[in-house]
Amino acid sequence: MPKGFTEHEKDLIRKRLLKEGYKQFSAYGLKKTNIEELAQAARISKGAFYLFYESKEALFMDVAEVAEQRYRQEILATIDLPGPSQRARLQAVFQKAFSLLKTIPVLQLFTGSDFDLLFRKIPAEKLQEHLTSDQMFFKKLVTHCQNAGILIRVQPEEISRLLYPLVLASLHEDDMNLDNFNDSIDLLLGLIAAFCLGEVEIQDAEDGSLP
Repeated sequence: MPKGFTEHEKDLIRKRLLKEGYKQFSAYGLKKTNIEELAQAARISKGAFYLFYESKEALFMDVAEVAEQRYRQEILATIDLPGPSQRARLQAVFQKAFSLLKTIPVLQLFTGSDFDLLFRKIPAEKLQEHLTSDQMFFKKLVTHCQNAGILIRVQPEEISRLLYPLVLASLHEDDMNLDNFNDSIDLLLGLIAAFCLGEVEIQDAEDGSLP
């Protein structure tokens, strides 16, 4: 635990590190953000930084966790909005998740080259904790949907399996240079929503069904 600071000072410093970390990671990415500038922005010395975090990657994980909590709450709030049908409501939830993700650069780093750096620098159990948190969120999303009258009939893992490739594609939209890209994503999200509700079947290339 950091020494030389009161508990109140420690709390303020942690909040400043999270705030400034969010700004700098969002602006420069993980690789180009350096500890000296993070410490200066948080009004502490570079040495004091290491009393709070062993690396910038460790700070990034905390910054991403805070951003992800807010992201998830906004998605869950969308579930309770009215709509003409279960499919329309579920598609709106998926669309909200996609549109929000584009506004949060910190979360986008998990799908880019910076993830390789995290993989090398962060303990495996910490990364696994993050992945487990994602899985738990999908389970929570399914439960929340069902309680709100959106009767999802598939397992959470099936939903994430279908959505994740679209997330990657969406975040690389500029590289693809495709016309009507967003319309195509919306169409696919509608099909996934219909699949989740048992309205359509999606066949697997190997055995003819989605496991």
